[in-house]
Amino acid sequence: MTSRSLAQPCARTGQEHDAAYPVHFMRLGDGRKLAYTEFGAMRGLPMFYLHDAGSSRLEGAFFDGEARRAGFRIIALDRPGVGESDTLPGSTRESSIDDLLEVADALRFVRFGILAVGAGSGIALLAAARVPDRVSIVLGISAILPVRQLHTSYPNRFARLLISSFLHVAITLRLGLRSANPERYISRFCESLSYSDRRLLENPQIREQVVQLAQEAVKKGASGVARDTSLAFSPLYVPVGRLSMPVHLWQGSTETRVLQNALCDFVETLPAAKLHRLNNRGRYFFWRHTEEIFAVAKDTLLSKEPHVIRTQIAACEESAPTEVDNAIAMAV
Repeated sequence: MTSRSLAQPCARTGQEHDAAYPVHFMRLGDGRKLAYTEFGAMRGLPMFYLHDAGSSRLEGAFFDGEARRAGFRIIALDRPGVGESDTLPGSTRESSIDDLLEVADALRFVRFGILAVGAGSGIALLAAARVPDRVSIVLGISAILPVRQLHTSYPNRFARLLISSFLHVAITLRLGLRSANPERYISRFCESLSYSDRRLLENPQIREQVVQLAQEAVKKGASGVARDTSLAFSPLYVPVGRLSMPVHLWQGSTETRVLQNALCDFVETLPAAKLHRLNNRGRYFFWRHTEEIFAVAKDTLLSKEPHVIRTQIAACEESAPTEVDNAIAMAV
């Protein structure tokens, strides 16, 4: 993977960032308000973005420049209780998928891709398994996939509930530190990172962006973020037989051996999956290196429907928005 200089969107802060990437709101069927921000080519091929646990839709800014160059339209969602999205008591991965599909219907996307980081990867795979006829490709970065093959017994489910409750409390306390003293939180956060990730955070622009992500995530309080984070560690039951679309997963070589083995084992169960290992890269390589991800996505889609996709990418800057939205939905 080659390196580019830090994308300009990550250098924007405060009002400049809000002006460049305005938040959009959608009123869902149950009355909740869902927030999303768009990045990349506004008339490009639609790709939903699912942020990591403890983060928010603004994480999509790291992909803005490369997505624009490659011709992808990124729709980054805040999950329930995160960022600007309303809380949903008892939210699950499945309820987040319901929200994503409701947005896709409202935007008239017949087909779309999904790009996810960390804990968002599990939601992406479940969404693809639910509507395999609508998801053209899944891209997962530094995936957290606590995959289980079979549902376990009631006692084990009860134990998981206790663990989840404990995690919720612990995460809420940690998020309190994040809100009260962001710099101290970032310093403690760095202690848990690999050397390559710590080097990335030495860049003041990236560090400031990470602080913004942390502050944005807890705008509606810590409870929603704590719920979303604790879900990341709950068992994930993926019906792999329904994942016939291309699945590309990226992982840095500095990840723990446990995570590397788990992801490798999971990829072997999928019919059309590929694991991309990045030498000397950490969990957060996407803070600065994203070009390979969209190159792989474009090549994969071109190989599936070369004429339609190539024509759409070339035309995405020339067509009227309404015409493009309809053409994109059919193309991907």
